Amino acid sequence: MKISEEIAQTLRDEIIAGVYKPRERLIEEELSEKFFVSRTPIREALKQLESAGLVQIEPYKGAFISDIDLEEIRNIYDLRCVLESFVVGLAVEHITTDIISQLRSCVMRMENCIEAGDAVGFAAEDDKFHSLIFMRCPNKVAVRYVKQLLDLTASFRRLSWRTVTSMRHSMKGHQKIFDAIAAGDAEAASMYAARHIRLYLKENLTDPPQIL
Repeated sequence: MKISEEIAQTLRDEIIAGVYKPRERLIEEELSEKFFVSRTPIREALKQLESAGLVQIEPYKGAFISDIDLEEIRNIYDLRCVLESFVVGLAVEHITTDIISQLRSCVMRMENCIEAGDAVGFAAEDDKFHSLIFMRCPNKVAVRYVKQLLDLTASFRRLSWRTVTSMRHSMKGHQKIFDAIAAGDAEAASMYAARHIRLYLKENLTDPPQIL
């Protein structure tokens, strides 16, 4: 893996974890010092993040964390309802007992994060939960597009988990998806995945999270 790709991956993880806020500027000089490299791989990494929709590069101004466009997010969530439920349904028959055990551990850690009021930890476990399911889906093209959609809404999702109550609401959906997967019920898992996204969309775009 090229150094620029490693930097892009690290920055992607930090953006999703909420280290940077929407519209925050990414300064090349500071990133060069952070990663101990010249500006060339930094610029390449920023272009990769721009292609993924996580960063906006503005002429003569620099690179900024992508802002939250509520109409675009609505469209993305509508598409996620279709694609993600499809991916989850396909994955069920390929999920092993080991994966079920790992998913159960994720659910338990998410509950612990709720008790601790740890939104960053909750977001990390949410990412692991979905990744474990996606890795068992045989349609890798669909998985790739779902992951891109998740990345595009990463900052919004983290902001929406700003309270213990909001995390608990999200947890109910995860629990239902897990229970259906553990039971080997592909139809129910697919249905709950779509329902979870629709409910999340309704709750958070009726009264969208404020950027502090």
